[in-house]
Amino acid sequence: MEQQTGLNKGGRPKAVKDKAQTKIISTRLTLAEWKTIMKRITDAGKKPSHFLRELPLHGKVVAARTQEDRRQIRMLEGGCNNLNQPAKMAHQQGFPRTKGKITDLLDEFNKIIADI
Repeated sequence: MEQQTGLNKGGRPKAVKDKAQTKIISTRLTLAEWKTIMKRITDAGKKPSHFLRELPLHGKVVAARTQEDRRQIRMLEGGCNNLNQPAKMAHQQGFPRTKGKITDLLDEFNKIIADI
């Protein structure tokens, strides 16, 4: 097999010079401090490096979506995917006949959005 020069050899591309994460901050913790921090990281649903990077930069860490939030978003997405059915019915039967079903669906969407 011939070896060609100048071609991409594969592997991960090099990071942009200003964006590369090359600096490290290290600190010692007691076991109790470490457990407290790990619990906060777990509660936030983030990786430790993301959590510890956000905290000093932004002064707070915004928690990731909870399992319940993700479930409701999936329900909302499923309902949005089914919007074509009431639209088709409205075209076939006329809007006044399907207005109630469409209004109920929109009310359900608004309730889910308010919960999120």
